[in-house]
Amino acid sequence: MPAQSVILPLPSVHARFLVIKTQQLEVARIKAQLQHFLDTRDRLLTQHTHQNIKVAIAFGPELWARLHNKMPPNFSPLQEITGAAFDMPVVPADIFIHIASERADICFILAQAALQGIRNDVKVVDEITSFRYIDNRDLTGFIDGTENPQMADERAEVALLPEESGVFCEGSFIFAQRFVHDLDKWNKLRTTAQEDVFGRTKLDSVELPDDIKPKNAHISRVVIEEDGEELEIVRHSLPYGDASGDMGLFFVAYTNDLNIINRMLARMHGKTEDGLHDRLLHFTKPVNGAYFFAPSQELLEQILEAD
Repeated sequence: MPAQSVILPLPSVHARFLVIKTQQLEVARIKAQLQHFLDTRDRLLTQHTHQNIKVAIAFGPELWARLHNKMPPNFSPLQEITGAAFDMPVVPADIFIHIASERADICFILAQAALQGIRNDVKVVDEITSFRYIDNRDLTGFIDGTENPQMADERAEVALLPEESGVFCEGSFIFAQRFVHDLDKWNKLRTTAQEDVFGRTKLDSVELPDDIKPKNAHISRVVIEEDGEELEIVRHSLPYGDASGDMGLFFVAYTNDLNIINRMLARMHGKTEDGLHDRLLHFTKPVNGAYFFAPSQELLEQILEAD
């Protein structure tokens, strides 16, 4: 039961992320549309063999319950965070599609295929065109994903549900959230002040010593250790933006345990005993977010083929 193709490789040069509410769309039409999307992918794979085309299709809890008679373990909607210094909104959705390639036009063609014929019947919460930025950096200028596991077997161990999960084996939970950066405010900071916000050096992404790194630095809040081991996730986050409009990061994490994400979010937003929030939230804000489940390629095919 292989995992869907985009999950384990490192991020591609270009990506598109679709977050969709299906509204009142019938299950049969949803399945037919997703099959059309996969057929288009297969055709492009044949025509463009060296363009590193990879995709994943994932489902929110409500739609999953309509597609399959069993729920993945501990799969439930993301809960919003309120009453904190920085609240976190949630925008529930039904389908998340992750498209990646070495070419932006191929990502566009696949996004077209996902929505062709249904765009007037669904609500597109987000369609984000993302790209690899200089030296794998975020628009803040800091290297993104330094903590990411690099080897395929390590990424599989972190992202994919194990064999004992039965039919859900090789599936993965997804946390998707769009951040809008205030780069005007951010760029007024000196480099040393920016480094205090992240807890890393800007040039080469070296973690600041514990006696210097602020307790509310970004990595102080999101890096969690348990029994001496860091709790890891597989990040596929990429920047996006228009020079005249919103700019930021589309954060995408694959994991076999959503509790890790819940703990990271609580620590970021000051909902733990120490009451500290992530200092980075002074310069970027989440505008939506949701949880999804990406079944294995085999289970996805079974779902789409079922009557």
